[in-house]
Amino acid sequence: MMKKLSGVALCLALWLVPGLAMAQSATITGTVTDDQGEPLIGAQVAIQAMTLGSVTDINGQYSFEVPAARVNGQPAVLEVRYIGFQTASRQITLTPGTQIQDFELVPDLLGLDEVIVTGVAVGTPTKKLGFSISKVSGEALEEVPAPDPASALRGKVAGVSIIQASGDPSQAASIRLRGSTTINGSQEPLIIIDGVITDGSLRDINMEDVESIEVVKGAAAASLYGSLAGNGVIQIRTKRGAQGVAGPQVKVRSEFGFSQISREYPLATKHPWVVDELTIRLPDGSTQDFTFTGNESPSELEAAFASIPEGSKILSWTGRSQGAVDPDRRFENPFPVLYDNIDAVFTGQPFNSNYVSVGSATEQFNYLASFENYGQGGVLDPVDPYQRNTFRLNADYTPSERFGVKFSGSYITVDSPSFEEQGQGDNYFYSVLTMDPYMDLTEKNEDGTYSNKPTGYEVQASNWQNPLYVAEQREFSFQRDRLLTGFEASFAPTNWFSLHGRQSLDKSYVQLQTYYPKGYETPTPNSTVNDGFDSRQSQTYSTAISELWAQFNQSFSQFNLTAIAKYLYEDRQYETFSASGSRYFAKGVRDIGGLDPETRNIDSYTAREKAENYFLNVDLDYAEKYILSGLIRRDGSSSFGADERWQTYYRGSIAYRLTEDFSIPNVQELKLRLSYGTSGQRPPFSAQYETYSVGSSGISPGILGNRNLKPSRVAELEAGLNLGFLNRFSFEANYAVTNVENDYLLVPLPAVAGFSAQWRNVGEIKSTALEFALSGPAISRSDFSWDYGLTFSRVTQEVTDLGGIPPFTRAAGGAIPLFRFEAGLPYGTMYGNEVLTSLDDLTLDADGNVLNAGIDTNGDGRLTRDDYEINQHGYVVPKGTHGTPDEQVVYRVDENGEKMVVSIGNTQPDFTLGFSSNLNYKGIGLYFLVDWVQGGEVYNYTKQLLYFNDRHKDLQDFAAQGFDYGYANGSSQIYNGADASSYFVEDASFIKLRELSLSYTLGRKQLGSALGNYVDRVKISVIGRNLLTFTDYTGWDPEVALRTNATNFRLDEYAYPNYRTFTGAIELRF
Repeated sequence: MMKKLSGVALCLALWLVPGLAMAQSATITGTVTDDQGEPLIGAQVAIQAMTLGSVTDINGQYSFEVPAARVNGQPAVLEVRYIGFQTASRQITLTPGTQIQDFELVPDLLGLDEVIVTGVAVGTPTKKLGFSISKVSGEALEEVPAPDPASALRGKVAGVSIIQASGDPSQAASIRLRGSTTINGSQEPLIIIDGVITDGSLRDINMEDVESIEVVKGAAAASLYGSLAGNGVIQIRTKRGAQGVAGPQVKVRSEFGFSQISREYPLATKHPWVVDELTIRLPDGSTQDFTFTGNESPSELEAAFASIPEGSKILSWTGRSQGAVDPDRRFENPFPVLYDNIDAVFTGQPFNSNYVSVGSATEQFNYLASFENYGQGGVLDPVDPYQRNTFRLNADYTPSERFGVKFSGSYITVDSPSFEEQGQGDNYFYSVLTMDPYMDLTEKNEDGTYSNKPTGYEVQASNWQNPLYVAEQREFSFQRDRLLTGFEASFAPTNWFSLHGRQSLDKSYVQLQTYYPKGYETPTPNSTVNDGFDSRQSQTYSTAISELWAQFNQSFSQFNLTAIAKYLYEDRQYETFSASGSRYFAKGVRDIGGLDPETRNIDSYTAREKAENYFLNVDLDYAEKYILSGLIRRDGSSSFGADERWQTYYRGSIAYRLTEDFSIPNVQELKLRLSYGTSGQRPPFSAQYETYSVGSSGISPGILGNRNLKPSRVAELEAGLNLGFLNRFSFEANYAVTNVENDYLLVPLPAVAGFSAQWRNVGEIKSTALEFALSGPAISRSDFSWDYGLTFSRVTQEVTDLGGIPPFTRAAGGAIPLFRFEAGLPYGTMYGNEVLTSLDDLTLDADGNVLNAGIDTNGDGRLTRDDYEINQHGYVVPKGTHGTPDEQVVYRVDENGEKMVVSIGNTQPDFTLGFSSNLNYKGIGLYFLVDWVQGGEVYNYTKQLLYFNDRHKDLQDFAAQGFDYGYANGSSQIYNGADASSYFVEDASFIKLRELSLSYTLGRKQLGSALGNYVDRVKISVIGRNLLTFTDYTGWDPEVALRTNATNFRLDEYAYPNYRTFTGAIELRF
């Protein structure tokens, strides 16, 4: 019986063997190297049509299996992709068994295969784009990690305007992409992080986690995002687990240093006051009296003051207290004692950044977890530093070739002081610049606290406060907790069809507190804060977005078609609650309940916006040389008026790669492209509704609602070309024309309407942008390389229509009307009174009499041109008045002799240029970035106010030139009664050394066996940020502006000065 069974089994086995052989799988294996023979780690090797593949390991080797059921001797295309190298592919035959396929990749110096994911429905190689999208890679970001992504783009992307309006460490730089797109609203672009649409500050983003930044500058590319993207789009891609590397990869980086003011402010060290009776308190506590006639020369006064020991204080000074001017009326007398309070307040504060990450990847799972602690102290002592902690986790799981999930998440905490900028009172910068320098800001009271009114305060009798006292006593704090998450799933039932879904959340919780203790001192009595004040506010922001899309891919003949249909649902919520009050009953008790009930105020606000959006995008190309793309999108939002709930946006683009049809010597790529698209900006949520104010007197109407209010429409036509030549250089040129219609403005209403104003779609703006970018490796050798990048852009912008609204001038700073909005004027135009610089600009009547202010210097009984001359500063003044109080500048006037309000400046630069260079020689690296802004103007309101307060060094210099004290003081025509004057409009041009890094990198070989077995790489760097500024601007820094619309409203009013930072860094990779 057993023999029979054995015989049957043998026969059955012989019958099955051919079948088993026929069902054998195919194994594809091999090695991927670069053109120098070095293995490439993490290269993706795949048969795309079968969604099968692998990644290379530390030796550049890969291997994957094709299931037996899918092996029948058919041809297949095996493709290899690796960032920075050209995609390689070859046709293979799928047969049972193992076959070896080795690849040698060629560097993609022209970036043709670099994949872009922003502004397109699906990741697209740059060679197949029909519009301009700029990408900044990790290599360009890691040499000098910027404080935030906005700062990281400076000088690296053409057409991007970036202004660091304030040195406040908590403030991110302001961004504008190409021209302005709104008169009233923000110019900030939409920010996307790993596909998550966000609604928060860029300052929260840790640059150590950033893999790349993609910039969509115009509506033609931003149409994909509809009414969210009228200002363009910036997408930040963060790092994920390193594929193809065995075991976890660890990176540790620490950077420490300090910051300091980059230049001195021109403050006067002389004065115009009569020196008569003085009482000085000496360091030993004794006093000394000085009596002068008031006619002593500056040198005689200096000799008399030479005996006063350092550290002395002025107790009284009759001439200064009374504001009595020296008889010679020159701003040249020395102060009896002199303190450098700028040096006392603006001190070098520490900078630190500590970062650690761990990541790994297999064929099915990869992850990267990181933590960063970042601290920036700025330049103010004793103010607490800006502190940020960031936790991040990115993970991908692909259990099968058909299904995959992704997660991106970060949790950020921010703790920062807040500052008063602009205005007076307890503004740090106003106080330290305005106070007379014979007072010592570091003076302390008997209890060890800073004195609010240091010795000599009553002599000047001003309204400034000791900024050190303010910093010590007042609390002005800001805390934010922010959660950013995105979860994505994809399912591909076939090779040509896939389904995708994403759920994202951006949620922030903010706490603001302003606290003045009981007994807080102010220059003049203040019933709100002297007996204590407490204000606490909590804010919650939440943006939740659900996305679902289907993707269709098909190739037939040489045509390639990709179609995407997508649905987005947005849910945005904002809540705020505040409580405040004055007059604490007891000192040292911090509780809202401890405030006077009559002063308490409680308020809250809630808003919720929902939106639904649909779009269809189709991309078609023939042989990757004739490229077409089309998009249509429908947006429905509750922020639109009830009768305008749905809006349509669209895009079309075409591109032709000439070099696919024609051979051009030394030119590897020449692509021409043209695109047109629309996007928009949503109006404020409350703008569609009637608003009312409720008070003790009852309810009164405020803003009239508008059911027909709709988003602005931004339409752009873009033409451009991409050129790759000499196998290494890439050149891009773009010209874009943008027209904005239906911009929303708050329009004043007549009293009969019962409401003060109404939001309406009335504004129009036109802008043009010309951009050039050139990059590539100038030298590329095994031991020496030099990469560089050059960007250039020129932008013009003009208000073309206000819809019947009369032209208006926007108030800037504390109270000065400056920025003009009028059809036909460039956006950013300043309006004010113009100081004459030519006799031809004098206004004459029919008889030749001058209507401008002046003096009949020749005694002929009339004012004529002969009564004026040009002084040494280039201004028109009455003739023969130099050195006298009558030497006053003259303003342009109308036919009635009234000062005219005319254009006195424009904030828009003539051009911007960036140049970056990265040299590496045997592990030694030298990197720098130069940022050049040419033209454009800034209004120096700080200077104007310091003229009024007799503290600007110009007044001292004018005295040395023979000018009278009254030529430029607070009563002068130059000061102009604090009204806008062309005299204070200054050229904002600058050249800055933005970033500099000198580094040395040691690999395993240099580290030797002792460390090389454990450490992959050590990099040591010396880093500088904002090191040098070359400019003619006379303030702290020409890169200054109002925080609102900073790229256009360039005004300097006691702002926190920008500073430079010196650091050292060490980075280890395991």
